[in-house]
Amino acid sequence: MKKVTKKLSALLIMSFAIAMSLTACMPSFDASGYIKACLDASTKGEFEVYAELTNSSVEQVEALYNQSIDAEMAYIEAYNVSDETKEKFRTLFIDIYKNFKYEVGEATRNDDNSYTVPVTTYKLQVFKGYMDGGEEYLTQYAQEQIDAGNNPTQEELEEVILNYMYDKMSANLEALEYAEPVTTDIAVTPTKNGSTVVYSASTSDLQSLIETLVDFENAE
Repeated sequence: MKKVTKKLSALLIMSFAIAMSLTACMPSFDASGYIKACLDASTKGEFEVYAELTNSSVEQVEALYNQSIDAEMAYIEAYNVSDETKEKFRTLFIDIYKNFKYEVGEATRNDDNSYTVPVTTYKLQVFKGYMDGGEEYLTQYAQEQIDAGNNPTQEELEEVILNYMYDKMSANLEALEYAEPVTTDIAVTPTKNGSTVVYSASTSDLQSLIETLVDFENAE
């Protein structure tokens, strides 16, 4: 189970960065508004403001959001599990994103025309205790199947593991527990694109930010 969730957490980091990869370009740049729009589009599924700020279409931004969900689903779909289990996990990923909690502070403009944007995050405890009793549960399930004259396959055991993890994470999501707030500074830097100046946040900063939004340490 640890292996399953550790890979899932890595995918969350990777796909979040993908979903925030567009850049903003405008005469009067609002760095805080840009970061908030990035977060809202990537987590809440609210695409309109980010599309406007980045001169892109809502459909393009939504496609990036769906790409992040699809990246996670590609890992689940690698297991021979039922369509019902796959659909449950897709909904779970979307719900995890929507329950990320953050506050975007006022940006500071630096001498090099870059911006520093403070983002206060509250780490969602979605992996808390997700393995408690897991090994015993799996062992009991396998023994019950054997006692009943069945020999559970690897695929069946994988489905049991994933559904156990799903139930634990879903229960945590319903409880909505968050850790104490942490503030992370996000750099928003300008680059020249022909005669236009465009702004973007670095992938490394975004990766650091996502790590403060959900309790990956409990998945290790």
